[in-house]
Amino acid sequence: MHNYPKPPFRNGGRVGNGYSASHRAKDINPRLDDTGDVLAIESGVVTDYQSGQAPGDDSPNMVIVRGTDGALTVYAHVDPGVFTGSSVARGDTIGRVDMSGVSSGLHVHLSRLPAGEGTVYDVEEREPTQGVNYTISLNAW
Repeated sequence: MHNYPKPPFRNGGRVGNGYSASHRAKDINPRLDDTGDVLAIESGVVTDYQSGQAPGDDSPNMVIVRGTDGALTVYAHVDPGVFTGSSVARGDTIGRVDMSGVSSGLHVHLSRLPAGEGTVYDVEEREPTQGVNYTISLNAW
């Protein structure tokens, strides 16, 4: 099982909604004292992003990063601060948490997918059936 050594928020966080057969991701909530900046939890290259989504839209804003192992990490409910082709290192700011799409509170819907195209369309089609479980440290950076 893959392990992410840090959370997507500088001050740490907590899992609000965990991984299950019907929710193939983990919702990571920021601490109340966090800035809302979302950090890359591993190095890689941005394969795609989506912006301009509003609260209540069918799909959220997101950033998709292909890690050095080829797998995709999807950060949903994130207003992107990076672009397709950007290289990111662990700890780089990639955007800000937002309430885009269907969301009941501030969190990053964090999913991991086996290698694929890495487009928004690709991950939205595959996440419901191919998202894989992982472990993550929720301690502050």
